[in-house]
Amino acid sequence: MHHSVRNRLLVVTYILTLLYALHYGIPLYATSSYLHEYFNSSFISGLYMFASICALIASTFIAKQIKRYHTYGLTFGLTIAEIIVITMFAFTHNIYLLVFFFIVHYIVQTLLYVCLNVFIESFSKHAETGSIRGLFLALFNIGILISPLIGGTILENSSFEILYVVSALMLIPFMFFLHKYLSQIEEPAYHSISMLKAFKPAWRNKNLRAAMIAQFMVSCFYAVMIIYSPIYISTLGISLTTYLSFILPFSLVPLVVLPYEIGFLADTKFGEKELMITGLVILSVTTFLCVITTSTNPLVWIAILGTSRIGASFVETMAFTYYFKKIGPEDASLTAIFSNMIGVSTIVVGAIGVAVSPFIVERPQIMFVILGCAILFSIYYVLPMRDTR
Repeated sequence: MHHSVRNRLLVVTYILTLLYALHYGIPLYATSSYLHEYFNSSFISGLYMFASICALIASTFIAKQIKRYHTYGLTFGLTIAEIIVITMFAFTHNIYLLVFFFIVHYIVQTLLYVCLNVFIESFSKHAETGSIRGLFLALFNIGILISPLIGGTILENSSFEILYVVSALMLIPFMFFLHKYLSQIEEPAYHSISMLKAFKPAWRNKNLRAAMIAQFMVSCFYAVMIIYSPIYISTLGISLTTYLSFILPFSLVPLVVLPYEIGFLADTKFGEKELMITGLVILSVTTFLCVITTSTNPLVWIAILGTSRIGASFVETMAFTYYFKKIGPEDASLTAIFSNMIGVSTIVVGAIGVAVSPFIVERPQIMFVILGCAILFSIYYVLPMRDTR
């Protein structure tokens, strides 16, 4: 593929990434609170866990579906499905339909994320993987940064229904750019091996395993923050709108500012392992700080959660950079494995949440204790990793 064409397609994929991030992020931190109007915390944990299992099962077939329909065809179909499903989720008040639409929405959203990563990998150049993946994460996180501001404003002036409608509308320009620029591209000869068959050799490789575990841990961090931080913050007396509109936007800034620079450093100066371990240490320390902090001052929480995102940025950028330096664009199944670390982490976090649910009502910070210990333990698996430089 010619360099100029590759760059143009990368720009289009970056636009798709930002639009997807807005769609994903606008209801992200509000959904657990919305579901809380119908269900208790234990049921919500189980629902996230079950939806993640369904998404993981669906992802095991995605390599074959990409080979059959190509990434463009599958992505376009999934986008239409997501617009319909999230709109239905917004307006139904039947608890059974609410659960059904949430699960389908979770599955489709996960598969769309896999497809985005396949596009990025198809247009990436190995020597620039750190910068490319860093910019991908930065743009994704810009969407996540802007989204709570949009979500908080909507909830302050309107309703959850409008929140999900606005989220669905983000996919209209997404479909436009997807069809206009990516419908006729020449895609690689994808391997049709299933995700399950690809997992075993990938796990035996100590380098790929380290990257997967690092991504799994940072995904567990995000899962705990998405599901339990709004609940925990509210028990301290801080309102959801303050959390969404003030605390969260400022605390997410490092995820926007740092990934490209960190990825560039990994390409040119430093090894991925050192940066990854630094991030894991920061992440564990700030997670434990969440346990002992009971302040209702939003500035205190901005400082703690902002520092935690610095650690998360180091870990996530290095995990992406390292993993995608080790695989090729034709390895859709390996791309799916890495992309599904988010789903696997939600399953694990949800299962733990259900197990400790009798204690969460009075002590929701218990999830942060478990998370901090797990992050510290994960460093053991990262230490044997060999840098690519």
